[in-house]
Amino acid sequence: MPENESPVAPVRVVSKRNKTIGMFFIIGPWIGLALILTAWAVTSFVMSQQVAVMNSYEMNAAGQMIPAVGDSRTAILRIVNVGLGFLGILCVIGILIGVPLGLVFMRKRDLADGSVYDQRSGKGVASVVPEEIKGWSWGAAGLTWIWGIYHNVWISLLSFIPLVNLVMIVYLGLKGNELAWRSNKWTSVEEFKTAQGKWQTWGIIFFILGVLSFLSRLSSNSSGY
Repeated sequence: MPENESPVAPVRVVSKRNKTIGMFFIIGPWIGLALILTAWAVTSFVMSQQVAVMNSYEMNAAGQMIPAVGDSRTAILRIVNVGLGFLGILCVIGILIGVPLGLVFMRKRDLADGSVYDQRSGKGVASVVPEEIKGWSWGAAGLTWIWGIYHNVWISLLSFIPLVNLVMIVYLGLKGNELAWRSNKWTSVEEFKTAQGKWQTWGIIFFILGVLSFLSRLSSNSSGY
């Protein structure tokens, strides 16, 4: 901030960046799914034509009717269709994940430029973490990568890796508050606590659902033997 400008009162606004990210999460998977379905329809049509050729008959030099021979394009098109089907499933998963995540980003408010904030926060590893915010974070433990993306804690994306996600739940629960403090600018400790408190209820709900789901799968596997 230039020296001749005085700091302004802390104001949080929905930035253009957050709106763009939110729209990408909401619209992106739908566009991808539409393109994949279009490509799948085209390849299916071409493949049907190839199959028709393979099932037809032609006359050889001796005047005999023999089956027409298709080429390797049919096999390639089948492989392409399988790949498109896999990508389509990923897009559907992206829709289920992207819509709620996009709505969260569309409402995410960051400090406006020039706003006064606690200088101990938002400086990465150089940040000074107040003792008051240390402790277990239910929001980070229960919502893992959703909480992580919102707070710019990208290590939370490791939650997508099987088995590693169990470690990440504990790690984010223990270190979530500190990571969020280091990755974002906060006006005060009080504001930070208020913000994290809003994540707590949903974090606890999803944590309990995750535990119940794990126990259910464990019980099903045990009864299968």
